[in-house]
Amino acid sequence: MKADVQKKRIDSIDFWRGVVLAVILVNHIPGNVLGAFTPRNFNFSDAAEVFVFLSGVSVQLAYGEKFRRSPGVAAAASLVRRAARLYGAHLMLTAAALALFWVAKDYTPYDLLLSERGRATPFLDPARGVVGILALSHQVAYFNILPLYIVLMAAAPLLLALTLRGRFAMLAASVALYAGARMAGVNLPSWPEPGGWYFNPFTWQLMFALGIFCGGALQDKGVPYHPVAYHFSVAFTFIGAMVVSNVLGLAPGLVEEAGLYLDWDKTDLGVVRIIDFLTLAYMIHFSNLTARIRATRAFSFFSLMGRNALPIFCVGSLMSAVGQMLRDSSLASPVLDVLYVGASLALLHRLAGHIDRDRPVLLLPYSQPAE
Repeated sequence: MKADVQKKRIDSIDFWRGVVLAVILVNHIPGNVLGAFTPRNFNFSDAAEVFVFLSGVSVQLAYGEKFRRSPGVAAAASLVRRAARLYGAHLMLTAAALALFWVAKDYTPYDLLLSERGRATPFLDPARGVVGILALSHQVAYFNILPLYIVLMAAAPLLLALTLRGRFAMLAASVALYAGARMAGVNLPSWPEPGGWYFNPFTWQLMFALGIFCGGALQDKGVPYHPVAYHFSVAFTFIGAMVVSNVLGLAPGLVEEAGLYLDWDKTDLGVVRIIDFLTLAYMIHFSNLTARIRATRAFSFFSLMGRNALPIFCVGSLMSAVGQMLRDSSLASPVLDVLYVGASLALLHRLAGHIDRDRPVLLLPYSQPAE
């Protein structure tokens, strides 16, 4: 029975990770008609919180026991190698994206694809632009979550080592770092362009740590249920949906007004985003929603993509870039938006199937490290 429960949890993580990858595909195509139906229009948090949180859960499930048995350099090495592979993937993904945007400038009526969102720097100042990309200090918009993930994976050995003193001790240290970074305004700097990282690693590490904390809870006795916490989660999620959606469009300007008073910043992971995500996750966890979806074809569809998250994320990101080009072309239309996303998901699903057949070790990504 215990093995069955563990397997079910693994499937659930894969499913929700696959859903997140689909949401990211849509959200990274600004103006796509399907973007109006993604969670960011109904929650204070969005796919980024889920992505980072599930990464923390996965790290705990895959590496936590290894750290407990033999903490030290050997245990940390696998995570460092993982960070190195992510770094290589980020460099290749960024190079491919810039090449796509360079080609697109000759086939779209606007030069915005090249000039905006940090895309022009590597072409206008190649030496500094390339060094910035290599140093992770220059990031192209919509391709900037992997640098955060790299830093978090590099920091994972420390967080896992702290869990050996207790999960609450690890979480307390993470909260202290988050609070200190927020009060001091600390972030990693961008270069050669001014500013800081879009995802501040000093604050977003808390979402990663929460994932490790909950992953440990799943391995132990499970996340505890409390009716007050559940009903609070339902109420907060409902109120948040009404505010973010302007009461489903009936109260224009409500979300802008609320934003003046709420700590909702994405770069520094505002407190309301954390509460929103935790309440939403708690509500979903105890609502049996995943169990209901399990009986449908959607569960296996998204689980397959979620089992192979890194390659699907990379290819999906490039598909989003092509989608941006189509949105800025004369072909743009709501019908094309839907057809393009549907075709992209079908291709990503097929790619995930090929990866599964070629690399069967990925079928168990959380029960053991996939090295």
